[in-house]
Amino acid sequence: MKLDNAGDGPGWLACGRMLPQADLTGGGAAGEPRLLLLIGCTRQKAASPDNPLTWQDFLDAQRLDRRTAELGEHVRPARDMFTSPLFCDAMAAVDELRRGFGHDFVGVRIVSAGYGSIPEDRPIAPYDFSFGDLTFDEARWRGEHLGLPQAVREAAQGYALVVSLLGKAYRAAAGLPGDAPLGAKDIYLTGAALGGRMPEGASQVRLGVAEMEAFAAGPTTIKAKVLGDFARGLVLRGDGAFAEVMAAQGAEGFLRVALAGSAAKATS
Repeated sequence: MKLDNAGDGPGWLACGRMLPQADLTGGGAAGEPRLLLLIGCTRQKAASPDNPLTWQDFLDAQRLDRRTAELGEHVRPARDMFTSPLFCDAMAAVDELRRGFGHDFVGVRIVSAGYGSIPEDRPIAPYDFSFGDLTFDEARWRGEHLGLPQAVREAAQGYALVVSLLGKAYRAAAGLPGDAPLGAKDIYLTGAALGGRMPEGASQVRLGVAEMEAFAAGPTTIKAKVLGDFARGLVLRGDGAFAEVMAAQGAEGFLRVALAGSAAKATS
């Protein structure tokens, strides 16, 4: 199967092979859990009160505490707050990986336009904005205000593989890809070229028209669909498949595992 991933830049998966640069080295040692998923917050939320938090509420700690108390009945863990199809399908993939390898195999870090870098079990109140509402410069400024670049890197310490589903504005807010990989190896699932040179150990899987056809997904669902098929393929093939992704192929190995998971689903 010939996939798009067409690009002239380093670190892109092009027509089933890795162009040189990003994946010349294998991953270094990292302790458990082995995989970290980065995903952004969404406008769709499980709670939709008439008076959600605003950006101004986050600028003053006492005001935030007061407003959060007002919204007490709507507060819930971050994992249960965001309800976009991409977010829910991505969390279903996380659940599949945990059923196959144990809870500590995979961690989740949510990049929130209000709360910053948060774990999935952090209780949060609903808010009415996202990084997608901002220009890239505004997203970078707000990300710096929230301490996102440093917080995301600190959260990634100890993980062998970091998989990012972040969109452009969320990557800008988190300062990614940056000058160094987050984990021993990073893989970015994206719909367009990241631009520039990624650090050694980071690579990109561009999800274009051919990938959408191969995985039977649309532009808004392709990232989560590929992640779900990757989870299925990894559970089926085990540690050897994870080692393949961590080896020199990087993004190419990731996509091979995802295609195996897609094929297994089609024949089940």
